[in-house]
Amino acid sequence: MKLCTILLNTALLSLSLFTSSLLLAQEYDNSANISVGIVDYFFDSERNQDDSIGFALGVEYPLADRWSIASDFFSLDSDVKNSADESDVDYFRIGFNYHLNQINGWQPYAGIGMGILEIEPSVFGPNDIEESAVDVGLGVKRYINHNWLLRGDYKLIFGDERGAHDSALTLGVAYVFGKRAAAPSPAARTAAPATVADSDNDGVPDSRDACRNSPAGQSVDSRGCEIDTDRDGVVDSRDNCPDTTANLAVDSDGCPILEVAQRRQELRVNFDYDRSEVKTQYDSEITDFAEFMEVYGNTNVVIEGHTDNRGSDEYNQALSERRANAVRDELVNENGISANRVSTVGYGEARPVSTNNTDAGRADNRRIEAVISVEVEEQRRR
Repeated sequence: MKLCTILLNTALLSLSLFTSSLLLAQEYDNSANISVGIVDYFFDSERNQDDSIGFALGVEYPLADRWSIASDFFSLDSDVKNSADESDVDYFRIGFNYHLNQINGWQPYAGIGMGILEIEPSVFGPNDIEESAVDVGLGVKRYINHNWLLRGDYKLIFGDERGAHDSALTLGVAYVFGKRAAAPSPAARTAAPATVADSDNDGVPDSRDACRNSPAGQSVDSRGCEIDTDRDGVVDSRDNCPDTTANLAVDSDGCPILEVAQRRQELRVNFDYDRSEVKTQYDSEITDFAEFMEVYGNTNVVIEGHTDNRGSDEYNQALSERRANAVRDELVNENGISANRVSTVGYGEARPVSTNNTDAGRADNRRIEAVISVEVEEQRRR
């Protein structure tokens, strides 16, 4: 029965606030935001808990002109009275805020919500509390700049089991994002008896205008600042590249900043003694090399053939050329690279990369090598 009475009183309070707000000038700001701050929590005497300070998190999102949905989380540690024990206290709630009319740049609002209250002493037992709760409160917001605001509110929190009623005072800072719910039409504003000052004629009253020198004719957001559609830090009126993605760094004209990057691809294929056939184990490496050449279509490559020192110079020279030509054929015939982009040269045994005194060294020297290096312009990332 007590919970029903609380709900009835809360509904009457909200109705009263709604009715009174209609009598004021139609100026308000209902914006999506996420906040962090501190909470000073005052316990009902029946709780047997000392009042305590903790941290608070909050999220708010507009639903209609003046209404928004809000969620808050309080967490704190509280000492148990007449005891050395300490309790973990958490309160999670979700509810609705109704935005009243601004008063000299201050945005008041009223709220109602429901949540879960948990009180867990360090010594577990019958004193653990988990109960549903209803809260009602008043709050106020004040913009610091275009994206940040201060907010504070006071809530009465009514538990449903012991009839206890707590209260909480919060103070925090919030980051504003997204679009605010639509304010009344210009016609409704002109119908108001008082003239609203708007020095830059952007449709946003000076009392809420964070950018009072907006250029004439430019679209502005709910706080009177020019719109930056692609969110690159350059407003639309000065953005020569209006579709820049958010992950790219831009210059003063809103266009991506280009920088030179080096791209390099290497290919090395080894051969059996006195052989020039390409072994299948190198197929994937040759394919990767060909794909690099396809991506950078202005590149050419020289394939260099080599041998170990066994055999005559003339024989090794011819063998090194056959090896280079074998890899060239793989690139051209199997991977579709244009023949005029691939040339070959044989060096015989003249350029070893390892000793020719061991089997392992000679195996290293029986090879082809190819390298492509290219400079490309890339868009710098943030």
